[in-house]
Amino acid sequence: MEILEDKAEFIPVTTSRPDSVSVFLDLGRDYLSQSDLPPDSDPGKFLQSILRRQAEPDRWLFLLKHKDKHIGLVHAKIDQDERPGWGYILEFFIVPDKRRAGWGQTLFNHVAEILQSRGVNRVWLASAPNAEAFWYSLGFRETGEMERDQKIMALSI
Repeated sequence: MEILEDKAEFIPVTTSRPDSVSVFLDLGRDYLSQSDLPPDSDPGKFLQSILRRQAEPDRWLFLLKHKDKHIGLVHAKIDQDERPGWGYILEFFIVPDKRRAGWGQTLFNHVAEILQSRGVNRVWLASAPNAEAFWYSLGFRETGEMERDQKIMALSI
């Protein structure tokens, strides 16, 4: 089986890299067009709020690139509020034509390595219904909790 990690490039999104910000905004709009944002929400404002928070400690925003094409994004942090000390995946997206090929697992593994290097051994997220099968495939399990009609799922890493 092909080792995707060797073919993946993980690009941090930072204001010091305007090209990464531009790609994030484009991919982010694609991601949000497929999500359950309330109809009165402004996707641009939401994406800008993610960018503003990148200066906070223990927070990461990465693009996934393969062969000169940006194919995914992840926004994660170490939770300080609901589950202190846990990793928290806030946003996760793989472009539709690259799904079911191992790229989601590759992107998750990258985030898990970063979290583990910071002493984190548990991760949680609120899963969109259409993504639950993916998270189950990585070993995530339901906690029995819900957030905005999404199942809260958790995994020990």
